[in-house]
Amino acid sequence: MASTLYLVRHGQTESSKRLAYSGRSDVALTAEGREQARQAAAKLAGAGIDGVFSSPLSRARDTAQAIADATGAALTVDARLTEVDYGDFEGLDRAAASARFGAAFDGWRADPFGSPVPGMEPLADALARAGAATAEAIAACERPVIVGHQGILRIVLIALGELAPEEYFSLRLHEADPVVVQAPAVAPV
Repeated sequence: MASTLYLVRHGQTESSKRLAYSGRSDVALTAEGREQARQAAAKLAGAGIDGVFSSPLSRARDTAQAIADATGAALTVDARLTEVDYGDFEGLDRAAASARFGAAFDGWRADPFGSPVPGMEPLADALARAGAATAEAIAACERPVIVGHQGILRIVLIALGELAPEEYFSLRLHEADPVVVQAPAVAPV
């Protein structure tokens, strides 16, 4: 059972640089993103990491590979850690999504779990898949790292009881900046 869990959002991409929803799009790290991944790996090199779990999308997988290389830990790619499917919001920033979808977008931002948007993955579904992946990672390792995306890592924090569902948008995870969770346990939501 894990004593410490590290969560790492992938490094910078062109989409994250402009604060756009990249969701399921497989966008690559920028040069800055690759450097951020190297810096995150250096921070974690001496932390006793014994497992790295990653979304299959290249921005996360490349960040995770840098961490696995620096720590010597095995890398496991897990599709359940793929970013939330944002449907028609994909590629848009908040202002453009609000302008194009109006009340549907604004309702989702006000109540992310209670106002599902047609064509978008319900956050409760994302919670079920990411919670299961997180539970397996913390059962398998003493000090695992989960590398993912802004949305899915918020979901992981909800699964861990570190963030309430209604606080989904209250936390901004910085690119390739490890977040530490002590004595992690997946909580019922």
